[in-house]
Amino acid sequence: MSQSHDEIDSGQQAAINAAKAALEGLNIIVAHGNDASLKALVAAVSNRHAVMCECSSVDAVLETARKRQPDMIITGVGFSDGDGIDAVIQVGMENPVPAVIVAERRSLELVEKAMRDHVMAYLIEPIDPVDLEAAIVVAQSRFEQFKELADQVDTLKQALEDRKTIERAKGAIMADKKLEEAEAFAILRGRAQNARIKIIEIARGVLEHGADFEPKAKV
Repeated sequence: MSQSHDEIDSGQQAAINAAKAALEGLNIIVAHGNDASLKALVAAVSNRHAVMCECSSVDAVLETARKRQPDMIITGVGFSDGDGIDAVIQVGMENPVPAVIVAERRSLELVEKAMRDHVMAYLIEPIDPVDLEAAIVVAQSRFEQFKELADQVDTLKQALEDRKTIERAKGAIMADKKLEEAEAFAILRGRAQNARIKIIEIARGVLEHGADFEPKAKV
């Protein structure tokens, strides 16, 4: 298949590039059960963003999220009073917020399961600041896509279910056309707008008929 970006117009591509370059100044909850890892995360996040709370417990994450409405949560998995993944899911059920999970390799299976629900990105320890910033960009991009999807359905539960389908459709387009994630989503959105249908309908069509699926516009 062609590797060109012919389905993404110049305006969409400019918006994608601008979003990547301009993402800074987020208010982020940073949490980890290990003091040294927490300090390292805080130092890396502080380069471009504001740290709302240096949390060493699940309770601190939940309390800060309820009181201060963060732009993002970056958290480890294991805490003395609970699980960071569960905390992110709990926060997300009350007030959806993008999250990056920082995990040891042995926790990877749990994190990948969470990726199908509320978690938007993850990293394996030890953390490199460049990789962390890339994960922040990915998490924010996926969250913006999720919010757009949530506007098209009646419940958060349905939005989460639809997100799984859309993630698979994005993956199919990325593999077929050699595109990045944001570009694949732009294709899904563009086809939905052209056909005057919901993005989830395009995603289902891609999974059933292939990456080039594009229905005729409704009249």
